[in-house]
Amino acid sequence: MKAFYPAFFVVTMLLLAGCSSSGSAVRYYLIEPVSPASVQNEEAPSIAIVDLEIPQYLERLQIASRRPDSQLVFASTHQWGESLRKNLTRTLARTLTNILGTASIGTPANRLNSPPDFRLTVYVERYERGADGYVHLLVRWQLIHRETNKTIINSSNEYASERPIDSRDFSGTVSAMSELLGEFSRTIASRIKESQ
Repeated sequence: MKAFYPAFFVVTMLLLAGCSSSGSAVRYYLIEPVSPASVQNEEAPSIAIVDLEIPQYLERLQIASRRPDSQLVFASTHQWGESLRKNLTRTLARTLTNILGTASIGTPANRLNSPPDFRLTVYVERYERGADGYVHLLVRWQLIHRETNKTIINSSNEYASERPIDSRDFSGTVSAMSELLGEFSRTIASRIKESQ
């Protein structure tokens, strides 16, 4: 009986080690800027991203996608490298910097020293691979001009990837998500340029 317990312990440990070693490693992703940096322009406007919100179901680290039966699926081994909201805020600021050539872009984590020329508020309503295989971005946003304190635009825009993406292709999904955020950033930049 005494010899049984050590042998049982060894077998149990080997089984546990086998289970952990056979499991898939977790892969981590980030949304990245897709617009190349432009020459900085001293006359470029300053912008404050006052707030950027995402739905609660996107607040978790696991990457979300949708099934045809209206179910949400969360990938346990494919996760965001940080809070998606913080990642989107930083990437949106960097992309606007690259497009407009301005370094004066503030965020809730990095505020400007002086009042900005434009205040931007963003609410992401949807941002994942859909049941149709396409990646979708649905966003509401508001842009306010400092001098007039009037709303320049209060809009809702929807973007979709150019092609469907396989449900197992998380790298392709995240790349498409980056592209869509870049497209949204170009929409914002265009309205800012029109309002100067």
